[in-house]
Amino acid sequence: MWFAAPAPPRAEDPIVEMDTTAGYPLRFFPLEDDAKAQSIALETRVTGPVGTPNTVYSLLFAEPEHSYVGILDIPESGAGQIQRMTVEPSTWLWDVAVTSDEAQRNHTYWLTGQKRVNNPPRALNGLFRRDPGQHTWERITPPRGNEQKPFYVKADTEAVWVTFAGTGMNQVGRFDLRRGTWITRDLGTAVPQQLTFTPNDEVWVTSSVGIHVFDRAMSDEGFLVRLPNGGTAKGICVDRDGNIWYTNPTNKTLGRYLTSLAARGAPSLLGRTQVVSHTDTAVHAKEHVDRPLVAEYVANGRPVPGIPLTCRVKAEGATFGDGTQERIILTDQRGRVALPAVYAGEIEEEAILSVGLGDTEPHAATRLHINPA
Repeated sequence: MWFAAPAPPRAEDPIVEMDTTAGYPLRFFPLEDDAKAQSIALETRVTGPVGTPNTVYSLLFAEPEHSYVGILDIPESGAGQIQRMTVEPSTWLWDVAVTSDEAQRNHTYWLTGQKRVNNPPRALNGLFRRDPGQHTWERITPPRGNEQKPFYVKADTEAVWVTFAGTGMNQVGRFDLRRGTWITRDLGTAVPQQLTFTPNDEVWVTSSVGIHVFDRAMSDEGFLVRLPNGGTAKGICVDRDGNIWYTNPTNKTLGRYLTSLAARGAPSLLGRTQVVSHTDTAVHAKEHVDRPLVAEYVANGRPVPGIPLTCRVKAEGATFGDGTQERIILTDQRGRVALPAVYAGEIEEEAILSVGLGDTEPHAATRLHINPA
């Protein structure tokens, strides 16, 4: 496991390797005394003759204080060599990505940089690109202009995906390399953070309100997965089974979103939510209704546990007992979710109670007619 962290008692910010075997021994790769390692990415490179290639691995990181992208050779032992690619534009380096040709011998580097007013000041927001064999970085203007601040970046040989933030500028952008144009999706007040690709060609983006899911071409508006216990999402990655792991800095927790149960011998998620039972269809104002709707998520004919289903009350006055009208609850071991108790409110109306997998399917629903008290 690799990460960047201060190494007490000094203030420097080195790269750290932690062996995940017994004892979790650490190995440090120090940088300059005031350096920062702002992000980490893995680079795979093929060297040697065509007939007898050799695959080597390096760690890629952005260093904003000294304005360089570092490439740390991953050694079996010893200190490891660091190659520094200087970034000339006046920008505060944030995140870095790398793509390679089919032979994995030629690499293109991508970098996000931010305008910064405090010391040291930096003048530019932008996405930066360094092509194979070049020594300079080309700047690409953000889709909303020079004041839009880029954060995290992912790339392949067809496009680059970037998260942007700022008042009225919270977006996820896809830059088409062939056309040289942006496709963007606005996130409103949600501040986006990190992003990752999944094996089924989706882009998952963490934000201050949950996790946003788009198809890789960003051809539609996508949908939002809210976190089961609230809070924000920041770090995100995909495991070898295709499941999503994320960090929740608000609650100081690590979460997992199961998306590939088929690989673990369970049903796939090509399923649906269906009603198991519901209680009264008519109540009086100011009353509470316990477990008004029970639903289950079924895939390949079997209920699936651990699925985050969105529970909603669509009404003017009726709410869940805590005053909210939307909750996310994981299906239990039987693949079921029971709606929390509903408070009928104080007005006559017809409330719609529903459960479903985000906005990816029609919700299983029932109606609750609220009569005068």
